[in-house]
Amino acid sequence: MKSSLTQPQMMVVSDLDDVFVPLPDDLLVNLADSRSVVDVFLDTLPSMFQDNVNVESAFGPALKAAFSVMV
Repeated sequence: MKSSLTQPQMMVVSDLDDVFVPLPDDLLVNLADSRSVVDVFLDTLPSMFQDNVNVESAFGPALKAAFSVMV
């Protein structure tokens, strides 16, 4: 996420069995530089999936992806 963006971008990894991080260098940002974009993302997150009918859990793959960003 670049500080020059006016809205966040979403990347979807649909294969939960083989999770990968598409752009690991662009996922971590300086909060001071990108605060407005992060705020927009957090404000819109609840409405993004309110009509989702898929109730399967992706918590494990999400943790794997988060771990791969930190390593």
